[in-house]
Amino acid sequence: MTKNTVLEIAVCTVADKHQAEAARLAAMQAVRHYPGFVSWRALTALEQGDMIADLVEWQDKAAADAAAEKVGRDPAFAPYMAAISAVSLMQHFETQQAI
Repeated sequence: MTKNTVLEIAVCTVADKHQAEAARLAAMQAVRHYPGFVSWRALTALEQGDMIADLVEWQDKAAADAAAEKVGRDPAFAPYMAAISAVSLMQHFETQQAI
């Protein structure tokens, strides 16, 4: 992660974790080409079998917002969005300090 970027955190519940993880991989490949994309860390909960999370880094909030609009129209994201049963948290954060 770099300094002065925006971190997008999404925590989701899925019905089929293996299916969701496969669909997420396709979405990750697509988003690599979005303007302002920096990185994506795909997280899988160890204690809760139906929970996954994504930590996506953007150059700025404008890039994150533009990507959010594009995701809804991008066919590469449709299987991933369909695999998500519920979203517990979807929020953007700015980095204040890092070590």
